[in-house]
Amino acid sequence: MTAPRPPLACEPPEGFTPSTLDEGFLNQIGPLYQSQAEDGHHVIAFRATVRHLNLFKAVHGGMLATLADVAVGTNIARAGACFEPSGTLTLSLDYIDAAHVGEWIEAHTALRKRAGRVRFGDCDILADG
Repeated sequence: MTAPRPPLACEPPEGFTPSTLDEGFLNQIGPLYQSQAEDGHHVIAFRATVRHLNLFKAVHGGMLATLADVAVGTNIARAGACFEPSGTLTLSLDYIDAAHVGEWIEAHTALRKRAGRVRFGDCDILADG
């Protein structure tokens, strides 16, 4: 009996579409996908491939940090009446466990402060749920 093969990067779960985020750096790490959760926030996700791995065969922490940064920034920018550009002031992470090739990685955000010059959000990153 053979082990099931991991899904390909181009096979997102139902409800996810290719991300509309189009900037130089993100084009290097994608493809990224997006979906809108029931509470209205935008979920940003990707399928982990070998190019996302570190020396220890786990998804690189920098990739997960980038995903969190993109997810919080996207949700903050879209929280207003129209898209507003924003920049990251501080990004702090706690890594609980590793993600691996083939896993579907999702970033879910909660915005703590949606208006003003400085805004705040939290992000939980889940691997295969």
